[in-house]
Amino acid sequence: MVMKQTKQTNILAGAAVIKVLEAWGVDHLYGIPGGSINSIMDALSAERDRIHYIQVRHEEVGAMAAAADAKLTGKIGVCFGSAGPGGTHLMNGLYDAREDHVPVLALIGQFGTTGMNMDTFQEMNENPIYADVADYNVTAVNAATLPHVIDEAIRRAYAHQGVAVVQIPVDLPWQQIPAEDWYASANSYQTPLLPEPDVQAVTRLTQTLLAAERPLIYYGIGARKAGKELEQLSKTLKIPLMSTYPAKGIVADRYPAYLGSANRVAQNRRMRHLRKLTLFYLLVIIIRLQKFPKRLKIRVISYKLILIQLS
Repeated sequence: MVMKQTKQTNILAGAAVIKVLEAWGVDHLYGIPGGSINSIMDALSAERDRIHYIQVRHEEVGAMAAAADAKLTGKIGVCFGSAGPGGTHLMNGLYDAREDHVPVLALIGQFGTTGMNMDTFQEMNENPIYADVADYNVTAVNAATLPHVIDEAIRRAYAHQGVAVVQIPVDLPWQQIPAEDWYASANSYQTPLLPEPDVQAVTRLTQTLLAAERPLIYYGIGARKAGKELEQLSKTLKIPLMSTYPAKGIVADRYPAYLGSANRVAQNRRMRHLRKLTLFYLLVIIIRLQKFPKRLKIRVISYKLILIQLS
């Protein structure tokens, strides 16, 4: 009996990379073309009906746009740059994403595997450059594993709410890999669930707030998905809102009880209002307090729920 051989179908590694991005819900990305990133550009061109390439005028703008995307949508922002200066120009935007704890993926072109470490034009050892800003920082070395590396980078960026950097030698995306070898773990990824707050603790907190002479709800970037809830809480308890500067925009400026942002770049009248407080509720602190006032008392009510009292 003669066994019938089935012909193995192949796919370009670059096409598999784009399919991984699509599986994670990426529908656009920012960057500037360059010789060391052309293989990814070819893959983007082939999938231009499914994923939109936005050409910026400077790599820094692309990274800042990707970070802004992540802040506004909660989804990962994606940017890219070519080898050498193209990649290093991304740094401001990547640090912006790191400092504000949002997921961003940076794809950085690199010279082909046969030309790496040969002192090629604009070649540099870039991994140490991204070591501080990135939670995941690797250089792909094999076409077959390239889609997996991209998938892992996105997973890490979401898990750590930070930056993932992948350097891609230009020859890898042009290589053929078995079509069934690529995969994306997007369907199996679950956003970490926060524990339910203690009902009795929340009740006590509400009673304390209502008893305060001049209460205020002061929230940070961690409340980015709770804009409507903050407004409802403010209306129900009749307590004004104030935000840190990075959290500006979570509640619309036109909301009557929103006093704006405090601390840096705040108007003097807002800071004067803060100094007059007897008690305020700080929701999801993601700020660095440089100095603690002597009359400050902090009591943890539950996870991410903190009561601060000015005695």
